[in-house]
Amino acid sequence: MMNLPWFQKSSGSPASPGAKPLLLRRLRHGVLFFYVLTLLAVLLATSWLSLQDYQNTLQEAERQSLSLARSLDEHSTRSLVSVEQAMQNLVEDFERVGGVERMDEHWAYERLKSKVELTPQIRAIIAMDSRGTLSAHGLEYPTRRVSLGDRPYFAYHREHNEIRLRIGEPIISRTDYKWLIPVTRRINNPDNSFGGVMLAGVEPDYFLHFYESLHLDKGTRIQLLRSDGVMLLNYPLDITQLGSKLQETDPDSFDKLQTNRTTFLQKQKDDGSQLIAQLSSNDMPLVVRVLTDGDHVLAKFTQDTRVRIGSAALVLLIMTSMLFLLLRQIHRVEDSESRLHLTQSAVDESPDMILWCDQNGRVRYANRRLTELSQHEPAELLALTFADLIGDGQLRWEKLHIELQTQQRHNMESVLRNKKGALIPVDLTLSLIADKQRQYLCVTARDITERHAAQLELRRHRDHLQELVAERTTEIRTMLDANPLAVMLCVNEHMQQINPAFESLFGYSMNSINGLPESLIHATSASHNAVRSAIQSRVSLGGTYRGEAELRRSDGSLFWAMLFARALLPDEPERGVIFIIEDVSAQRAAAQALRQSEQLKRSVLDTTTDGFALIDHQRHFVDLNQALCRQLGVSRVALLGQTPEAIWGEALAEQIFPRNPKRHGRPAQTEVELPTSNESCHPFLVSCGIINGEHGELEHAFAFLTDIAHQKEIERSLLEAKDAAETANHTKSIFLTNMSHELRTPMHAILSFSEMGLQKTNKPELSDLARYFERIQNSGKRLLALLNDLLDMSRMEADKMSYDKARHYLQSTLQAALTETSSLLAAKQLRVVMDESTPRIVAVYDRVRITQVIVNLLSNAIRFSPPGGCIEIACLHEAAANDSTPPIVGFSLRDEGPGIPPDELERIFDSFEQSSQSQPVGGTGLGLTISRRIMHDHDGSIQAENLPSGGAIFTVRMPGVARNIKTDDQA
Repeated sequence: MMNLPWFQKSSGSPASPGAKPLLLRRLRHGVLFFYVLTLLAVLLATSWLSLQDYQNTLQEAERQSLSLARSLDEHSTRSLVSVEQAMQNLVEDFERVGGVERMDEHWAYERLKSKVELTPQIRAIIAMDSRGTLSAHGLEYPTRRVSLGDRPYFAYHREHNEIRLRIGEPIISRTDYKWLIPVTRRINNPDNSFGGVMLAGVEPDYFLHFYESLHLDKGTRIQLLRSDGVMLLNYPLDITQLGSKLQETDPDSFDKLQTNRTTFLQKQKDDGSQLIAQLSSNDMPLVVRVLTDGDHVLAKFTQDTRVRIGSAALVLLIMTSMLFLLLRQIHRVEDSESRLHLTQSAVDESPDMILWCDQNGRVRYANRRLTELSQHEPAELLALTFADLIGDGQLRWEKLHIELQTQQRHNMESVLRNKKGALIPVDLTLSLIADKQRQYLCVTARDITERHAAQLELRRHRDHLQELVAERTTEIRTMLDANPLAVMLCVNEHMQQINPAFESLFGYSMNSINGLPESLIHATSASHNAVRSAIQSRVSLGGTYRGEAELRRSDGSLFWAMLFARALLPDEPERGVIFIIEDVSAQRAAAQALRQSEQLKRSVLDTTTDGFALIDHQRHFVDLNQALCRQLGVSRVALLGQTPEAIWGEALAEQIFPRNPKRHGRPAQTEVELPTSNESCHPFLVSCGIINGEHGELEHAFAFLTDIAHQKEIERSLLEAKDAAETANHTKSIFLTNMSHELRTPMHAILSFSEMGLQKTNKPELSDLARYFERIQNSGKRLLALLNDLLDMSRMEADKMSYDKARHYLQSTLQAALTETSSLLAAKQLRVVMDESTPRIVAVYDRVRITQVIVNLLSNAIRFSPPGGCIEIACLHEAAANDSTPPIVGFSLRDEGPGIPPDELERIFDSFEQSSQSQPVGGTGLGLTISRRIMHDHDGSIQAENLPSGGAIFTVRMPGVARNIKTDDQA
């Protein structure tokens, strides 16, 4: 074995290619263990620092929130203590003079006014008597008598004899319609009985201006609560939350309020959080809450945490990159060791002879194969030189060494001299390998004794085959030149031989096309692959392929050809395939044009909705389309070959296919009724024609049959509509007759009573005269109402209704309508109960038209309500679905009448229709129709319903506007 420091064979068995040194494995495990420890240390340090920073941030935010809450609590307590002192003085003054009912109103006005001027947080101070009627007001004199007995604070002081100050829920004042916080106290009479209530209206803007002057951070909110959790004030102001109970809106916060917890972090519904600091006042039943957005509080912590995580991630990324590079280097060293062992084993077990020589030509290494062929022992080989083993004496080592200095590699044939002196032909590959100190010659020798013997035998067979091929080539060449069709020989999908007819057809010469791929003459690669696959599957079975293909000439033009292909040798198709090519472009174009014409005609006939029939000169059906078969309910097979007379009879057949069409005096189209499969007749419109032959004789006749059943149905519908219109016109005439009676009856009354009044003007019975003229006025009003309804109806039908829309208070319009119908209400002793607890509702509408709607509904309620009954009116205010849509406002009117039959709840809104319950009362039946049209033009609605307890209720709805917008009623 040779002794090379970088390529040695161990005395033992060769190492496994996948073996890895123990030192490299220990190094890999140590690096991974160090990386895991470092990773854990970085993660723990980052987590600990983040936790400490989070706790410090929350503690600082809690301290600031508590400090702000203390300041706000001091301000609110001081403000309400001032209010309490002012009210204490006033109550003592009122009780000193004998109570509210015995005081002088002007004296009370002056006292209240002075306290309001001295206390800026109070908007107004009022005093009410024991019945809840406003008796004194610090801002106006004389005082409006407004009833406040329904207020909760009034009921509380009336029932509880205590002098404590009471802070009520925020309310809207009934004097100026603004929000205030009511601070009330009981006023006693001299006998210590209940004498009234004094109320100081605390101004919310006083606190809001103070909160704005603090310039709070974004995300900070303030809530001023009563000790029982009722919201008194919030900042920023949200009036929808005023008066709400914390127990209902936020039960968790209410529980912490009851346990006097000062600060806590609370999750919100939208997955956010907020820091809440709350402080209860010692002097007043108040709780001040400061709410800070959790994201705002933790903003700096979040930013620092991201920087900290980013830095840790960067450090880990650098360490991971370094670990990856180190592990990859270790892996490369392991691969190098494995390849070295594998190379040593491969060289020793190689089937070729391998030897290494130094610069002097001495053998330094020889593998097992060289030892076997040379018949030398390994020790003997190491004592020989390159010239002793290789060559026949003419191969000089010095010459080879010089050539390898320039070429680095050299191939040659030579002989190997074995121990017995025999010469073995070998194929040599010589390579020069050098390092900084030494050079070695690597020689790879392969025994080519068998190859030499095979080459001699192949030369002998080649000479014989060349003689046979020359003879057969001459014969085939003669046959190809005489064939009028193009012939081509392909071997392995490459063209080898063509005949002159091929050259003429494709425009190629033999010299230019020989050896080129077969796909050259095909239109596309895809078509060539498809054709070649079909040919191979056919010729592999020993058959002949026949099919059409699109081919390409040398000038790029395409044409269709018929291909015939067969293998030269059926058992060995790889030896070659003969192609015979015939140009069929003209035949294919003619056949394609014929097919397209037939397909077009058939598509037109099959897709048309009209039936089509064709008969020959013997009057037999030769063609029908699917539409005709579908219309008649008969299959196409059943009709072909039959005659029209056999199918429809002589009369119908003559109408559809006349026997002498040239002399037949008939219109171009004819209506017929043909029987169908269900034994019914179907109407058709027939259009017929003829087809003459070359000599003018009749060859074929055709007819198109159009289904006109739908048109007939439309015709019947039009006749029915005409009858309905005539009936409606007759009904209208009856209505006009009845209306003329309705108009003449009050007119006669007006004329009769007017005549009687004129006769009694000179007599003393003035009371009778007044009664006569009152009846004249009532009859005139009735006539005017009838005429107004007819006029409005005519305007509706002409779409000429006009409106003067503006902003109005709905309650004011309802009061105006009640005033207009007050005489009718008094005549039947009816009471009207209207809900006054609803805040004033603002909407955009025509005041006159909406008043007309309300009067119509009130008139119906008065008409059907029993004497002494009650009519209830309730205002509606439905919140908007979102910010982009206005709220829905309106009112509902309920009576105690007999109600409306369920099947007439919608019909009563039709023109000239009335409920069956109103027949004895009379009327035109236009009031509800006009009212619904007015509400429709206001984008509103009006609906009627029956109540289970009895009576009917009409509900009116329309779009509203915000309550703080000024209306024309105020202007």
